[in-house]
Amino acid sequence: MHGLPESIPRDGGEAFTGLVCPDCSGNIVVSAHEAHLSFSCRVGHTYALAEITMAKEAALETVLWRAVFSFEELAALLADLDRQGFADTFGVEICRARSELAREQASRLRTIIETDRPLTERRRENGEIGSSPP
Repeated sequence: MHGLPESIPRDGGEAFTGLVCPDCSGNIVVSAHEAHLSFSCRVGHTYALAEITMAKEAALETVLWRAVFSFEELAALLADLDRQGFADTFGVEICRARSELAREQASRLRTIIETDRPLTERRRENGEIGSSPP
């Protein structure tokens, strides 16, 4: 799968991409106007190249944090079931093992989030000044 079509119309026409809108998950079309790309969905959300890139990165971070919190909540629930004597439904050892695995998965995802840097931060790290989009 490609994010952009093989050929982007240069005459203001639109072509479907392999992307979905970061706001509504609708299909995204791309068009070129001189040297600038424009992205839009059927709902009407529109993005310049830098905007869609930043929106995609923000959406990715949001999804990862949701996964971290979900793993942490599962670990807490299973630990509490064990602590309060209700883990027999699943088996005490299975419940403990699953709780520990959920804690480990949350930790791995936290590491991914903490080491991943959006393009705008990478530009600053490489010595480029300001917070202008890529």
